[in-house]
Amino acid sequence: MLRRLDKTQSLACLLVGGAMACGTAPPVNVGADYIAPAVSATSADAGPPTEADSEREEVEAVTDSGQMSLPDDFDMFVGPSWERGTVSPHCRSSFEACGGALAGTWEVEDNCNPELRTLSVLQSWGQWRMKLDQAACWNAVQRLTWSWSGELRFESGFVLDDRQRAQNVYVQLSASCLSATLGTDLGDSVPPEICEGMQDDATTCALASGVCMCTNRTVVRGSAEGVYAVLGISVSIGRPPTRYEYCVDETAPDGDRLLWREKEGELRQVVLRRTVDAPPGTKDPVEVPR
Repeated sequence: MLRRLDKTQSLACLLVGGAMACGTAPPVNVGADYIAPAVSATSADAGPPTEADSEREEVEAVTDSGQMSLPDDFDMFVGPSWERGTVSPHCRSSFEACGGALAGTWEVEDNCNPELRTLSVLQSWGQWRMKLDQAACWNAVQRLTWSWSGELRFESGFVLDDRQRAQNVYVQLSASCLSATLGTDLGDSVPPEICEGMQDDATTCALASGVCMCTNRTVVRGSAEGVYAVLGISVSIGRPPTRYEYCVDETAPDGDRLLWREKEGELRQVVLRRTVDAPPGTKDPVEVPR
């Protein structure tokens, strides 16, 4: 963790898996692939925010003005601006599970709301995952973006997840932020050797006006694999099972669409297009209600 980091420890491990931490922790799942009207969020218990807390807060902030404003020179140093491209029509309304026939092959077409720049959520993420000083690093985490690609296949009672998710975390570390977090005085500007030491195969950093700007990219495989069985508007996958809500839309003129909520209790939504039909007479396994 960053707080009180031993000075002999390499700063190259500060940005790992999308979070400032040393070790082999998996990349963070954060944000919500979801579009919805503002809703009332329940007050969270004391303690670090959970992923669901962050997602509820983002949905509530849809009508808020609390969006992070990026510095003019930020993208110049950490890479080109992130571009989404064509938006699926299925991302223009709230997710509503309806069930349907899953058997066959589905290719990822779009991720709904794959960018997170809501200030309050980014602040919570930085404090929880990166252990950043709350006051000095209030705007350190600038933006999170992610994108699913690949295929989901439902064959012979099994799910094969050939998808992957690329996640980018954009961080701006000032001297005051690092000084407060590390517990050492760095002066008015981040030393070049500290900023350079944060780079690795997945992380690019550069100094700009005394501030260390970094972008970290991680890629993880999809995890919806194993035996599956449908029950109404949801499907259980694996042992122990994880439940996913979904909706198959067969009305699109250019083929079926699968609206997929990435985890039970989360507000993610991924849109997939059916590319291979199931053999005639194939039916999804049905879960026996307990």
